[in-house]
Amino acid sequence: MPPRLAAPSVICMRWFRRPAEAEAAASGSGLVPEPVQVTFNKEILGMKLAGLRAAISEAGGVDDLETFIEALRSKHEVFAGIMARGADIDGTDLRTLGGLVFSVRRKLGPLLAQREGALLEGLRALVLSELSLDDRLHAFAGLAGEDRKLRRALWDFGAEVLHFSDPDGVPLASRWVWDTATTTGALREFIRGNDTLREIAIGDTVAAIEGARLWFYDALAEEGFYRDLPFVVDLVWSQAYSDYARSLSMSMGLIDAQFGAKQDPLELMVKMLGIDAPKGRLKAASDETLH
Repeated sequence: MPPRLAAPSVICMRWFRRPAEAEAAASGSGLVPEPVQVTFNKEILGMKLAGLRAAISEAGGVDDLETFIEALRSKHEVFAGIMARGADIDGTDLRTLGGLVFSVRRKLGPLLAQREGALLEGLRALVLSELSLDDRLHAFAGLAGEDRKLRRALWDFGAEVLHFSDPDGVPLASRWVWDTATTTGALREFIRGNDTLREIAIGDTVAAIEGARLWFYDALAEEGFYRDLPFVVDLVWSQAYSDYARSLSMSMGLIDAQFGAKQDPLELMVKMLGIDAPKGRLKAASDETLH
């Protein structure tokens, strides 16, 4: 298991891009990205990065992302290690993974015990199946039957399993990143004037999310980032969606009641990414399982 993360310390890591690494990062999973049909805005990206750094500073951290990158690396190591077990994935593994996924902790805790056998088969199929990534996700979500809320939660669970098992090869395709059914998600927040748009030309496939992610890789390269790009994108996307959710819900008092984000501007973000802890902002990925 990865080491326990200590409290944030003064780390001055830089992400300046090396000349030899000037090319955009490529997917290693064989996933063919769909061309981007919308115009993402680099100024908005810069604002989200600035907002993320300001939130880190306000919360008492240092002005960089390394502590959060390390937490996501730790989560990746746990997911990759478990999913590498393939047919030997067991109930303990299921509960460990579930403890690191926000939608599972909120909505699926009792289900892990009630439908453990079916969920285990579904998890094994996510890694062992020769179906496309989209078909695997639909099959996993289909374990919910006609229960739409459960289906959405299972989709997010499967999306995190695929992404954090192989963050370089598979983008994070959770519904908070992009949901075609509601045309909402983090990606929308990087389109200028998005509040006036009734339709947004982003597809409902993992390849569409990958096409968008490659745009962010290129844009982040211009900002001086060259390392850990999958995790930097995760952080920027979650910051954008956190801003959207807070703006939408602040007047209704939902953020404080549902997410407890009043005092810590980063709390909603780290909960969404599953790297939060009951005491302190970040946790080691091995800290929590669901029982």
